[in-house]
Amino acid sequence: MEVGAAIWFKYCVTFKNQSKGMKIHSLSAYFAMRSSKIVLRKWAFFMKLSCLLISSLLMGAQLLIAGRGNAQELDEIKVSVGLNKGTLKSAFRQIERQTPFTFAYVEAQIDLPEDLRMPKQIRSLAKTLELLLSGTGLAYHVKSNTIIVSAAPKEAQFGNGFEETDETDQKLRVSVSGVVTDQNSAAIANVSIVEKSTNNGTVTKADGSFSLSVANANATLVFSMVGYHTREVALSGRSQISITLESAVQDLSNVVVTAMGIKREKRSLGYSVGNVDGSELTETPQTNVLNALSGKVAGVQISQMDGTAGSSVKVLIRGATSLNNDNQPLFVIDGVPVTNQLNNAFAGADMGNPISDINPDDIANISVLKGPSAAALYGSRAGNGVVLITTKSGRGGKKGLGVSVNTAVVLDVPYKYVPVQMKFANGKSGAHVLEESENENWGPRTDVGEKWVLWNSNGEEAPLVSYPDRFRDFFQTGISNTNNIGVSGNYDKGSFRLSVGNVSSKGIVPNTDLRRMTLALNTLYNLSDRLKVTANFSVSESGSSNRPIIDGGRTSPVRSLYETGAQVNINDLKDYWIPGQEGITQRKYKQKQNNPWFVVYENTTGFNRDRTVGKIQLDYDIAKNWGVMLRYSRDAFEEVREAKKGYSNYDQPKGGYQINNLYRKETNMDVMLSYKNTIAESWTLNAFAGANRLQQNSREIDNNADQLVVPNLYTISNGIPGTVLYNSFKSEKQLYGIYGMASLGFRNMVYLDVTARNDWSGTLPKSNRSYFYPSASLSMILSDMVEMPEWIGFAKLRVGSAQVGNDVGPYSLTQTFATASDWGSAKRMYMDGLLRNENLKPEISTSHEAGIEMQFLNNRIGIDATYYITRNKNQVLSIGLPVESGASSKLINAGLIAGKGWDIRLTTVPVIAGDFKWEMNFNFSRNRTSIKRLADGIKYFPFVSYSGAEVRTYEGGQIGDIFMRPVLVVKDNASAYFGYPIVDNAGRLQTDNDVNNMVKIGNFNHDFMLGIQPSFTYKAFTLYANIDWRQGGSFYSNTMMFLGNNGQLEETLSGVPYDKSKSIEDQVKANPKAYLGNWVGGRNEEYGGLPWTGNQATIREQDASFNPGVRQVIVNGEVTYVENLGGPDTKWLDPFTAYRYANRPFPDRNLYSATYVKIREVALTYRLPRAFTSRLKLQGASVSFVANNIFEWTAAGVDVDPERAFRQNGDSWAQGVEYYNVMPWTTSLGFKLNVDF
Repeated sequence: MEVGAAIWFKYCVTFKNQSKGMKIHSLSAYFAMRSSKIVLRKWAFFMKLSCLLISSLLMGAQLLIAGRGNAQELDEIKVSVGLNKGTLKSAFRQIERQTPFTFAYVEAQIDLPEDLRMPKQIRSLAKTLELLLSGTGLAYHVKSNTIIVSAAPKEAQFGNGFEETDETDQKLRVSVSGVVTDQNSAAIANVSIVEKSTNNGTVTKADGSFSLSVANANATLVFSMVGYHTREVALSGRSQISITLESAVQDLSNVVVTAMGIKREKRSLGYSVGNVDGSELTETPQTNVLNALSGKVAGVQISQMDGTAGSSVKVLIRGATSLNNDNQPLFVIDGVPVTNQLNNAFAGADMGNPISDINPDDIANISVLKGPSAAALYGSRAGNGVVLITTKSGRGGKKGLGVSVNTAVVLDVPYKYVPVQMKFANGKSGAHVLEESENENWGPRTDVGEKWVLWNSNGEEAPLVSYPDRFRDFFQTGISNTNNIGVSGNYDKGSFRLSVGNVSSKGIVPNTDLRRMTLALNTLYNLSDRLKVTANFSVSESGSSNRPIIDGGRTSPVRSLYETGAQVNINDLKDYWIPGQEGITQRKYKQKQNNPWFVVYENTTGFNRDRTVGKIQLDYDIAKNWGVMLRYSRDAFEEVREAKKGYSNYDQPKGGYQINNLYRKETNMDVMLSYKNTIAESWTLNAFAGANRLQQNSREIDNNADQLVVPNLYTISNGIPGTVLYNSFKSEKQLYGIYGMASLGFRNMVYLDVTARNDWSGTLPKSNRSYFYPSASLSMILSDMVEMPEWIGFAKLRVGSAQVGNDVGPYSLTQTFATASDWGSAKRMYMDGLLRNENLKPEISTSHEAGIEMQFLNNRIGIDATYYITRNKNQVLSIGLPVESGASSKLINAGLIAGKGWDIRLTTVPVIAGDFKWEMNFNFSRNRTSIKRLADGIKYFPFVSYSGAEVRTYEGGQIGDIFMRPVLVVKDNASAYFGYPIVDNAGRLQTDNDVNNMVKIGNFNHDFMLGIQPSFTYKAFTLYANIDWRQGGSFYSNTMMFLGNNGQLEETLSGVPYDKSKSIEDQVKANPKAYLGNWVGGRNEEYGGLPWTGNQATIREQDASFNPGVRQVIVNGEVTYVENLGGPDTKWLDPFTAYRYANRPFPDRNLYSATYVKIREVALTYRLPRAFTSRLKLQGASVSFVANNIFEWTAAGVDVDPERAFRQNGDSWAQGVEYYNVMPWTTSLGFKLNVDF
């Protein structure tokens, strides 16, 4: 059953008609929106829901069928229209102002002499139209709330379906029939079908079908319809055809959802709004809807934190502008602000964003308010932008019931891992000894016939062989199943949509999963012609029995795998309990690590989250131009997290148990008075004023037992006394706000918008709790103001300026206490070293932007470009205090952050040829943010410090800068060894610990991001792809550092190449740049190891190595240098030590380019023929092959995904560094079926 929305250009929209080159005004455009689609995975599941669905449908039908609502007969609608030498267009405008109807027409057809006269009096709308169109050759028909005016068909042309012909010609004619649909397989009525070069033709019926008699079987038919591209189709002997008409204008809807849920014409906006249709979000199945936004909105960066299904996703709009929070935007679903955060870590696992609870199939549209001008009405909550999500409803479709079903099955296939060397086994002393107890792999050669006593050889020597498939043996193919069913109803008195969806996913890590169940109801009921009520309600249950640990600790399965020796068969550890000690002692081959099978089956970390989002809204038309809205909304979720640690776990030998209970609730009450009027036919005024009351309640209880008395009994009461820690937190926040907006338009060409909001926050001191946020924007439709070249169809200039901000969280003003573990029977509490500040102010972000929007060549090319600058002051910073103060630091307001950048969206239709259409969309983003000013005494702001990589920003520097301490070198310009590394007395390279000598080695921000979405349509086939290109930037891989340190990389087999036939000392001196700062040598003679001298030569392989440099010595009070260049005075090192000190202390050795290109989505869809689906009583059906992440290229040349260059640090994420965040690269392949009844 067709479910669509009639979206009209009420104001003048001009575009070039491709076939005739004429301008068309006030053009209506219909898009049949896909309703949500679903097939239940099991009939048992369907039976459980059927009672609920049927009951809801019966009640909804009984309620909604009671009245007639807006679809009134034209005879019953009264209007007062008068003309004195006027035009049809002016008459239509008068009718539009008095009725809910909008006119659609081809301007050339209604361009009659301006001398129409009609006495002004009250008549029925039907009679008025009859009088207006009498004698004009025009006719009208009504579809939904649109009156379509077009040339009246001539009887000779369309009366009998063909021209009058003689009897002989009649016998030679053939009959052809078929159906005409749009791009969404919805039938199109009233399509003109003419046999080419004749007057013979017909029009399609309401179901899109037609029948026509033509001259012969090779005739050509011409299909035309206002708002669609004309098509010529050769029959080529066919008597049955199905035709799809393409929309004639890109973005015909031209209506976007803006702040406070207000729908506005895009042409009237003086700021940039990103808009993504719901169909674009479901091209391929996604467990988190945020992943589907990647690359589709200019100025928005989407990053997946780790490579597992359900992981957290970071959304960054126009760069990070705050130093105090995670810079995540405000999410609003159908007017309901909902809780979301980036920091979702628990016990080393990632629990995923709460926003992932929403079902992507329920979403009709997402609008991204990118700048303060767009988001200012949300006040202190809009500092990082706003994402508005509009869900599907039953409104706008055909009358009656409709059902949509979809199902998808996707396989997640791991296909790429960071490669490790298999030539040398465990050990760090050298190739002459096997040390299976060590994590390092600098031991003896494998696969060359050597025999050693192994961990599982019962004390007997066994061949030392490698097992290169440990990653493939451990990881598995994941599978995800998604099912959705939606039932919608549209009646005269109202509408509803009820949907149910579920996701079930088995992860690529053994014994991991993810599940989600959603139920959503969206209703609207017209209590009277002036009063309507809207109620939305959704319930979701999501959770997992086990989420993979990804923090890089000893309980991480990824780390356990990578620190497994080349000589270990991972399958020998699959039975992870020692026989006879099940539940007590795990089976492992070394004490320094956990068995990865034990980790995933006994160290489980799971969660269950129940969430409800709901609103009830009343809209009342007080008078002709006045309306009032009352709304109450509520978002609440409770999440229970649980982490278990089995006995003999490396970090907790006696096991452990942690349970965490989170509760978050937010309620909002809004009242808004609106006014809308047209003044003197040239001016329009839209205005509203409102008030908001927000209340947030938060509660958290966290209990942790570090040791257990009884194995496998996971309760807090089973914790060993003195090892149990109790924590609880409770907070409440209130905010009151008043807001208003006025939009003044002149002749639909110039629009001036001003908004204002004032908030009073309960988390700020009385003296600072009131703050004001204004905005102003201007939009000018240049193509309507001045004559443009014919190839320019639309041109708009916009400018805007605004302020928004961030307030602070609860308990930022006064000190609080925290608890420590019990000391015997005594409780311990303490106050941390951070001194709060009772005089804090909210952050203030000021933004200015300017942009252009243009359409060229009959809308085949479109561009939307914005340049913006932002300045964010009053950052809440922590400054150090002297120890005698009793605190270590204090919160203050200081600092200024400045950002600037470009958002550019380019839409193109390079080819339209018959049944073939090629579309290409591009979304370009570039942002640079810097710290212009900090507080006195603060030289830089630290973000994260790890293994020598310092992500920090100095005053004047850019956010994302990465620094390190360089190699200590000779700084005496007069010395012959100037610039040579200074090694210590053991011959090892050293770091320069003078903070003034720190060097910048990179920045984690990309130079630019480019999303590319090509789409190819041929008849019933559509091929869609989403390509994500991110250029520039750097990241530090602590994984690659440790893999090198542990001898797991191929590069660790040998140092800098040298000529074995020549003196190594001479080679270093001849080419110092190639050797200094590195290591020389190898694991044995084959790999460049040098000869040992003395006793070492008798017990070791030939693996002597060294760090080239000089040793500093003092002789007679003067500094002199001794060469360490491979000559007689060289301090020789084993390969492990030589490599370690040449690499581990210096992050630039493991700094990589963050440039990459990903094909994120591919979908090949086939729409079943209308003739086939109609026989099955279906409105439409399609089947798709879908794929995610089928290709990735990185400039770094290492198999670490730059997108995951984040390190989990407690309950937060740090960008620019990663540590064992190297889940396998995974591609997803599957099928999706959509059916509409």
